[in-house]
Amino acid sequence: MKKLICAGLACAALSLGAANAGVAEAVSDESRLDEHTVRDAARKPEAVLSFAGIKSGDKVADLAAGSGYYTALLSRVVGEDGKVYAVDPTRIFDAFPNAAKTFPKYIENDPRENVEYSVQKFDELAFDESLDAVVMGLYYHDTVWTEVDRAAMNKAIYDSLKSGGVYLITDHNAASDADESVTKELHRMYPGAVKPEVLAAGFEFADKLDVLANADDPLTDSVFTDERRGKTDRFVYLFRKP
Repeated sequence: MKKLICAGLACAALSLGAANAGVAEAVSDESRLDEHTVRDAARKPEAVLSFAGIKSGDKVADLAAGSGYYTALLSRVVGEDGKVYAVDPTRIFDAFPNAAKTFPKYIENDPRENVEYSVQKFDELAFDESLDAVVMGLYYHDTVWTEVDRAAMNKAIYDSLKSGGVYLITDHNAASDADESVTKELHRMYPGAVKPEVLAAGFEFADKLDVLANADDPLTDSVFTDERRGKTDRFVYLFRKP
């Protein structure tokens, strides 16, 4: 029995190593757009995506795909046997119509055969197949002021995942007393408010990653100020479907 357990642990270690290698290769791919690679120092994608364990052949959703930063990386990680569902939020386009041009411009400059793009209401998300992972980068706070039904959204994400599938959330940290005005004006979210909402959908909390933490961020100014852009204190939470 002990030999079988050790073999399982060894296999898990080898799998994680392969996933890390695939992410590293994607990050270093010279065909990536310059407008993406300049963000790597601040976003640390090798650490973040390796943390999620995303690997070749996976089916992944990139929620709030925007400029295609994570879509471009995920597409390269999952490869020709995988697929990336890049999804932008209907309500953001209602508020900012010009934002609808962003992802189409990206994909024109970096065509990816394994990417499928759609615009959906995040509380009505639906996919054609079960997913291995869902990634939401720096957007959870926007679901608050755009009045998304987050209980429905998180349940839809839960239902879209295979057993063992993961839900990765990164966002700009806010103080514990942050209200909806903070989420809209400062574009921040208190992580202590996110965790119970996701757990309520049936997820288990897998782990957190501190690689994007910044103790020098006072949490009191907009993430878009020149002083704060790319230097915010950010949380990285990983949830898993049992």
